[in-house]
Amino acid sequence: MWVLLFCLVMASCQYSLLKSVQPDPASPIHGHNQIITYSRPIYFCVLCGLILLLDTGAKARHPPSYVVYGLKLFSPVFLQSARDYLIVFLYCFPAISLLGLFPQINTFCTYLLEQIDMLFFGGSAVSGITSAVYSVARSVLAAALLHAVCFSAVKEPWSMQHIPALFSAFCGLLVALSYHLSRQSSDPSVLMSFIQCRLFPKFLHQNLAESAADPLPKKMKDSVTDVLKWDLIVCAVVAVLSFAVSASTVFLSLRPFLSIVLFALAGAVGFVTHYVLPQLRKHHPWMWISHPILKNKEYHQREVRDVAHLMWFERLYVWLQCFEKYILYPALILNALTIDAFLISNHRRLGTHWDIFLMIIAGMKLLRTSFCNPVYQFINLSFTVIFFHFDYKDISESFLLDFFMVSILFSKASELAIFFILTF
Repeated sequence: MWVLLFCLVMASCQYSLLKSVQPDPASPIHGHNQIITYSRPIYFCVLCGLILLLDTGAKARHPPSYVVYGLKLFSPVFLQSARDYLIVFLYCFPAISLLGLFPQINTFCTYLLEQIDMLFFGGSAVSGITSAVYSVARSVLAAALLHAVCFSAVKEPWSMQHIPALFSAFCGLLVALSYHLSRQSSDPSVLMSFIQCRLFPKFLHQNLAESAADPLPKKMKDSVTDVLKWDLIVCAVVAVLSFAVSASTVFLSLRPFLSIVLFALAGAVGFVTHYVLPQLRKHHPWMWISHPILKNKEYHQREVRDVAHLMWFERLYVWLQCFEKYILYPALILNALTIDAFLISNHRRLGTHWDIFLMIIAGMKLLRTSFCNPVYQFINLSFTVIFFHFDYKDISESFLLDFFMVSILFSKASELAIFFILTF
């Protein structure tokens, strides 16, 4: 019976290549849609490939097994369970396709790559499949470069009195690359146009002749040029400062007191900057005060005719945010990176390459998020410290990995709009 059902599923996917059912529930286009013709067969091939890989892993004689947060990953039982769930999902293909629950394959690939870049590398949203491939490719390239540098630094055991210069160079390169990537757009079209105009001057003159009436392309190229020039200067300064701080052994010699001070300072600054000050400026602070506590100078004026006056609390907000983004969180993450690298050099948990890979991904994601969107970082940090240092200390892996996992869980939970649901 199961073999017959599998043959029906495979035949339906094969038939959709010959003649796509129109109108298809998953297709937003009325009439013939070429992309939807290939969607169901591609899903079928990908799932069958995953089932074969999981089946091979479940039948391996000596499969690698890793314990992360108390969960035994890649064990034969784990792989066999995942394989069985995918087989059941594969048998439900006709019903899922009938209800139109499968998105078009290009939409699925765009969303998947976008989520990978945002959740694991700290990237931003994308505008299409080209933008998604570009964003993931540059993040993977940066991670590969950092992995090569870091592996050479931690393959030999350290002492607490000496930090390898190569690891300090890795820290400087990580902070500089994270700062640069956090300021770059996910759309490669403007950057590619800028590169073409620099490499091929004839192409530039042709473009200028064609778009003489439209000043927007030139302004966009000038903006990209200014950003790249500024990044070149700032990244060089940031790399040198990060190298100097990492090479000073301050993170290892002052642990764990420095970590406690950084945790408390980051939580306090984030709470004041992103919660207290915005609430005090609202029209009804905490929904029970009738007037804002921190008022602008023009608050009581019916008509404002002069330039708005910059208040002291607005200056304080900007300075606190700059201190948090460019000093506090980089120091916190560099401290966690140094401690993790010292532990990895003396004791491998998942293997050298896997430990280094997780450390690089976590550091890059947290740094990029701190540079471009630090609003919710203090919530993630506070929950990480409370949960893994007091409640479930036994299952904690490392602060860097704990912070990384909590940031992913909280970012996905925020998409559920819990506040709106509770209010409604």
